[in-house]
Amino acid sequence: MGKNSDRESLIRLMANTIVHKIVAEHTNRPESKNFLESEIIEYGGQTRRMALEHHWTDSDKSYIKEKTLKKTKEKISLKYPDVPFSEKEAKYLLDKEVRDLE
Repeated sequence: MGKNSDRESLIRLMANTIVHKIVAEHTNRPESKNFLESEIIEYGGQTRRMALEHHWTDSDKSYIKEKTLKKTKEKISLKYPDVPFSEKEAKYLLDKEVRDLE
């Protein structure tokens, strides 16, 4: 795959990782915790493998952050409207994920 295609896949994977972290933190269903934790591990591993395939410039990272935050908010509002979260929390988790790109 090309870098642009990988970048879009990376955005999707990072958004999924962040969404699952937020849902795991705020869920009212403790029986879901194990499933969510395994999803976090899986998406996180895929993210790290893909991130290592390319050199990501500062403009790449900025684009990735912007699009991932947007996709994260969309996924939470559509799939988990009952899960409270703050944009600050999502940004914190996103910054942590982007640091792994370096």
